[in-house]
Amino acid sequence: MRGIGVSVRLEGGERRKLALHRVERQEGAACAEYVHVYQDDEEAKEAVVRLTLRCCPEGVAAFVEGEIVRSNDFGDRRALSPDDGLLIHIGALDELQGVLANYQHKDWWTRPHFDSDLRALPERTVSLLWRTPSAYFQLLPVTGPAYRADLQADGRAGGLAVRIFSGQGGMTSCRTLAFVLGGGENPYLLPERNVTLALRHLNGQTLPRNAKVYPEILDYLGWCSWDAFYHEVDEKGLLAKAEELQRLGLPVRWVMIDDGWSEVRDRKLYGMDADPAKFPRGLAHTIEALKRQYGIRWVGVWHTIAGYWDGIHPDSEMARELREYLFTTRRGNVMPYPDAGRGFGFWHAWHGYLARQGVDFVKVDSQSAVHNFLRHHLPVGQAASAAHTALEASAALHFDRTIINCMGMSAENIWHRPVSAVSRNSDDFVPQERHGFREHALQNAYNSYYHGAWYWGDWDMFWTENHDDVQNMVLRAVSGGPVYFSDALGRTDPARVWPLIFRDGKIIRCDRTANPTPDCLMRSPISEPLPLKLWNKAGRAGVVAAFHICEAQTDVQGAISLDDVPDMTADSAWVYEHFSRTAVRLARGQSLPFALQAEQCRLFLLVPDRGAVTPIGLADKLVSSAAVERQWEEGKSCMVRLREGGTFIFAADQPPSSVRANGETLKWSPSACPSLYEADCSHLHGAVTLEIVRA
Repeated sequence: MRGIGVSVRLEGGERRKLALHRVERQEGAACAEYVHVYQDDEEAKEAVVRLTLRCCPEGVAAFVEGEIVRSNDFGDRRALSPDDGLLIHIGALDELQGVLANYQHKDWWTRPHFDSDLRALPERTVSLLWRTPSAYFQLLPVTGPAYRADLQADGRAGGLAVRIFSGQGGMTSCRTLAFVLGGGENPYLLPERNVTLALRHLNGQTLPRNAKVYPEILDYLGWCSWDAFYHEVDEKGLLAKAEELQRLGLPVRWVMIDDGWSEVRDRKLYGMDADPAKFPRGLAHTIEALKRQYGIRWVGVWHTIAGYWDGIHPDSEMARELREYLFTTRRGNVMPYPDAGRGFGFWHAWHGYLARQGVDFVKVDSQSAVHNFLRHHLPVGQAASAAHTALEASAALHFDRTIINCMGMSAENIWHRPVSAVSRNSDDFVPQERHGFREHALQNAYNSYYHGAWYWGDWDMFWTENHDDVQNMVLRAVSGGPVYFSDALGRTDPARVWPLIFRDGKIIRCDRTANPTPDCLMRSPISEPLPLKLWNKAGRAGVVAAFHICEAQTDVQGAISLDDVPDMTADSAWVYEHFSRTAVRLARGQSLPFALQAEQCRLFLLVPDRGAVTPIGLADKLVSSAAVERQWEEGKSCMVRLREGGTFIFAADQPPSSVRANGETLKWSPSACPSLYEADCSHLHGAVTLEIVRA
């Protein structure tokens, strides 16, 4: 980075660049600080900005202190522009060999951008990763207690600018952590390292993902009403769908009653309970029936962060009863008060009521609308902090902190949720759109790179009967987040559900958040003829899903190697492909080529080579190796403990002399693929101990 400068814009004025007045260096025990002082020319002396670069072994933290100074206190007190009061200018980045930028293309969502020409960098970029010949670097703008920072292109020179803004007029000073910058040989370590570095200075705004608790409920299979009923959801439809799922034998453990259940007038929330026309016996009756008659263990309900899309109806009884906890914006929207304590009063009252009706958790939508509601009322960071702190305090009290955050990928939301662990990772799944999977997969894959430092991504619901059903099933298998579907009445295909779950309904969830593999991390698989490859881990095994999402309909060529899973340490592994049931032993440095036709996908497991016998896992599960709980040796026998029975598949140098399961001799057979063998123990219930006796 070079050519650093600062400019300011005052309300109603033109942007002007400040002159570098002096640079101060301060040495600490572990870090060095460089303080750059910028100010107006000698005549104006109206703006003074201190940019402090704290350079530590783990990265650089950039702090800004800016102030508008007037010598005449009785004169016009000019203030920073609420939209772009300060810009930090950074000159051209040298030797760029690739870029992944994530930018806020809608108020609620982000998507990737790959152009190495920084003159094309989109506005509202919230993460920038680039590669040079020697290392990777990530520049991560920060939203602090008041101010938000994001990135944008900076003129024709090919540099970039860090925009710092409050969203509120009248602000005459700015003190904030503007960005953090980290570098290294492994790009997948940078987001978590940068977030941890930033949070060290932000006094408990949020936690990194590795310090959060994944909700128990979301470890199980779910079903959501949205794409099944949209706004026409009612008790009759919910119970009919629950009966269908029970008849199909699918262990759906939770149901989300999405938008459409609430009592609403004029797009505003009118009551605490459900719409009486759709739920004539009340929300509690529906929830009790779902749980008692159909074995649904948990039920969640949807609402927005303002109650409903346009807030709370001012003429409603709940508005009158809870008026001390509500706030009316200048444009007339009534919403929970933007103060953590008073806002909690509203959520506590409503969530307490919902919990008494049997509700177990909530999905909270339209979160990035907080800034739209409160623009010019409060600084952007303060508004987000108040909204999320109040909401999460109530959810912790009533729902054991179980929230699905949604429509909240604006930076101020990401940086200000205190403890919630799961957040939507993309725009909506749109089942009717013929090629909708392309954008859906693209956003989830590349958003996960930076978003996964804070949250397990919710990759949204899907349809099990759809033109993209197999691709969507595989995408959820590798995501590391919740798995739930939303088929309408009569439309569920169990064959697209069972490969994702165990018999008790627990989802087979990978260990971390998914990421694009190194060979496509900074390339667009939509515009370039290459597969989108996503990697994750399941125990010691690597998981790599490959998709054809290229706009061109010709085949795309790719390859699998051990380098696709960066933290895999094995020198050799068996690469097992789920759909073809084939396996090849690969050493480090070798690769396995493959081709994908349009809209085709594959799923590869990279299972570390265990020598004479390597268990692959259950062939009828997408992440087969997740069923293997333990492996050990007893004399000439390889012992394997499975979580449950199924078609067990293993690789071996020689055919076994026998295979036993829980002491029972099993028939085994060689696969069509050399060195691969199968044994059927699907009739056994509970955990299964296998003994593979070597010849």
